[in-house]
Amino acid sequence: MSTHPSPDEHDGSNAPPSAAVLRELALRWNDHPGVQRLGVALELGDAGALKAVVDPIQPHHRGGMGTEAVNGPTIAGVFDLVVGLTGYLHALGRRVGVAQLNIQFLEPLHGRRFVVVGRPRRVGKTLIFIAAEALDEAGTTCARCDGLVSVSLTKAATGDLAL
Repeated sequence: MSTHPSPDEHDGSNAPPSAAVLRELALRWNDHPGVQRLGVALELGDAGALKAVVDPIQPHHRGGMGTEAVNGPTIAGVFDLVVGLTGYLHALGRRVGVAQLNIQFLEPLHGRRFVVVGRPRRVGKTLIFIAAEALDEAGTTCARCDGLVSVSLTKAATGDLAL
């Protein structure tokens, strides 16, 4: 049993959650089998941003363009996760879903690790616009994503992790 405030106790506003709620969400999300299978560690920032770190890049992440670069489905999957969860941070207590991803692959992503950072650009009552970037280990932006998260006016089930 956690001693931190539950995400279920958030007031449902679009305001970012408290530091205690962010810590609780990070623990719960990082324990999720889907997040673990992607090889992602999630870090939640206090400005409503979310960071996904893939370290190390695994063989099943590679093969983009027939090389050792990270493949497109891996990058797209991490963008989907980051956009959706960044949106959820601004709609705690309500159901959310990724409605659109517009991904631009700028250059092959090489190295031993990469990071995807998502930030809210505009937060409304039923739509949240998210911008995300995939950065290689040198900090070079290799892909960008603009995402749209749809927010239901219906409350989420208690314990819903948005995954």
